[in-house]
Amino acid sequence: MNGRLSGPDHSLNAPKIVDGDGEWQDWLEDEGKNQEQILAETEELGARTKLLNEAMEKLDSRERHILSQRKLIDTPKTLDELSKEYSVSRERIRQIEARAFEKLQKHIKELAINNNLWPE
Repeated sequence: MNGRLSGPDHSLNAPKIVDGDGEWQDWLEDEGKNQEQILAETEELGARTKLLNEAMEKLDSRERHILSQRKLIDTPKTLDELSKEYSVSRERIRQIEARAFEKLQKHIKELAINNNLWPE
């Protein structure tokens, strides 16, 4: 370690081979995402978020709330918590959640087809 630290500094612009065209920096690779990938991912996330929001608007308020509380938050509420909130059984909450999820999938598919984002 001391040998490396006490040695001279070297430039990445120095030629790799004395008579060659390449430099040391040509061998470095950026392993991060390039701007095209970042932009494509950002646009796709925006399109998916827009589809989800538009499809969620098609659900009634109870379905939207239950689905949001069960699937779209970091710490989802339990069936028991929601059953107490709505004064119904846990099974009824599960049924509402399942029906809302089916509706949501249907609406997202319809919106995606209408916006040419889904193959017919």
